[in-house]
Amino acid sequence: MMKKGTIGLLILTFLLGCGVDDGPKLPSVEERVSEAVDDLQDALTDPPNGWRLAYRPTNETGAFLIIMNFNADGTVRVQSDVAANSGEFRDQVISYRIDSSQGIELIMETYGVFHYLFELEQNSFGAEFEFVFVEEQGNNLLFRSKSDGTFDITTLLFEEAGPSDAGSITEDALNFLRQGIFRDDDLGGTGGIGYFNIYIPSTNHTLSATFDLDRRVAKFIGIAEGSDEASIIAGNSIQTLDLETPFSLSNESVVLDQAQVITFGGSTYTIDQIPIGNFSTSQRSFCTGQQETITNLSGSASFGNFTATSSLFQSSNSFQPAPSGVYGINPFFIYDENDSSILEQFEAVFPGVVAFQWYYGLELADSVFNGVGFVTLDDFNNAEFYLRGFDVVQTGNFFEMTFNGNNLITNDDATPGELAGLDQLTDLIFSGGDIYVLEIINQGGLFEFYNPCNKYKGFLL
Repeated sequence: MMKKGTIGLLILTFLLGCGVDDGPKLPSVEERVSEAVDDLQDALTDPPNGWRLAYRPTNETGAFLIIMNFNADGTVRVQSDVAANSGEFRDQVISYRIDSSQGIELIMETYGVFHYLFELEQNSFGAEFEFVFVEEQGNNLLFRSKSDGTFDITTLLFEEAGPSDAGSITEDALNFLRQGIFRDDDLGGTGGIGYFNIYIPSTNHTLSATFDLDRRVAKFIGIAEGSDEASIIAGNSIQTLDLETPFSLSNESVVLDQAQVITFGGSTYTIDQIPIGNFSTSQRSFCTGQQETITNLSGSASFGNFTATSSLFQSSNSFQPAPSGVYGINPFFIYDENDSSILEQFEAVFPGVVAFQWYYGLELADSVFNGVGFVTLDDFNNAEFYLRGFDVVQTGNFFEMTFNGNNLITNDDATPGELAGLDQLTDLIFSGGDIYVLEIINQGGLFEFYNPCNKYKGFLL
C-alpha cells in the first residue's frame, strides 16, 4: 500500500493546476494525472485478498456484499451476493479503467453487478458503475458516486478484504429467500419479493414478513396466534404491523439494519438477525387440485427457536376498504397463468375498456357494495361501469369470494354479450373463489391479488 495521502496530494495538485512562477517547477498536469492514475491502480491491485464493499446504492436500501480483486491487466474479479440472472453476478471477471474527468475515476467497463443494480427500477434505483476517488482512509479507499449529482451522494468505502471475507458471501440465505417469490417474472417492475411466516412455538405466535431482494428491505407486516393458516384463520387474532428496515446478508443470516421490537399477546420479541441454516422444499395445496412449492426452515435466534415457511397467506389486514371504496388499475395489468396480459380478452367484450376495478366496502345509500369489473368510455367520453357483486369473508390477506348476483351496471343499453362477458371474464379471473392479496412493499399503496386455483393475478392500486 502506498504512503498515506499520496493519491490525495496528487489529485490536489492536479486540481490546482499550474500557475506558480516561483520555486521548483511542478510536473505538467498530464504527468500528475498519469501518476495519480498509476498510484490508484497500484493501490487497487495491492491487497492480496482484494477489497470488501458493503454497497448501498441509497440510504434507503440495504447492503450488497461485493468482493473485488483488481488485476494490473485491467480486469477485476467481482464476487457478490446478488443472485439475479441465474447467478451471473455471483462470480465474474469484468474490465475496468481509471480515468480523469471529475477527478480520478474508477469505471467498471463491461456489464456486471454494478450495471445490473444501476438498471433496476428503470435506471432510477440509485446504483452506479462510475466512482470518483475521494481519499485514503487508513488502509481503506473512499469513493463517491459520479452520477448522484449534488444531493444524496452515495459514498463507497473499499476496505481491505480478509482471507475469509469471500466465504461470508451467503448462498443458502439468499436461495431460501428467493423460494418465497411466488412468481418468476418481475411483473410491473415490482421486483422480487419473498413472503414468509415465522412461527415461534414457545408462544404459538406467527410473524409475517416480506423481504424485497432487490432493495434489500425487510418489512414485518403482521403477527397472530396460531401455527399455520388454518389455525390463524380459526382464531382470527391478527395484529397488523408496519415495521420496515433495510437488511444485509452475512454468514447465512439476514442482518437487519435496525432491530425490530414487536409486542403481542403478552410477549415481546426483539429481532435483529434471522439465521438461515439447512432448508427444504415441499408441496402445499392452496386450492383443491393445485400445488405450490413452499420452503421450510428451522432455526434458533435471539427471539427464540422458530420455523419459517414461505407462504401466500399473511397474518396482516393491510388490505382494507379504500377511502373511496375502490381499487383500480389499467386493465393491461391483469395476467394469466403464463404471466401474459389478458387485455385482449377484455377488449373483445368491452372495446372501450379503460380500467379494471375492485370495489370493496363501497358505502351506498342503504348498503355496502363489493364488486369487480370494468370501466369503459362511450362515444361521448362518459364512463360506464360493469361490476359484478360478490360477498366476501376476509382473514388476514385471504379472501373467500362468492359472486351474489348483486351487479352494478350503469349502461342502460348493455348488450346480452356484455352482461354474459362480465360473468365469463370474472369467472375466469376468480375461479375457485380463494384469493390472496399481497402487499407490494416497495410501491406505496400497491397490492397484487393472486388466485392459486388458476394462477391468475393482477395489481390493485
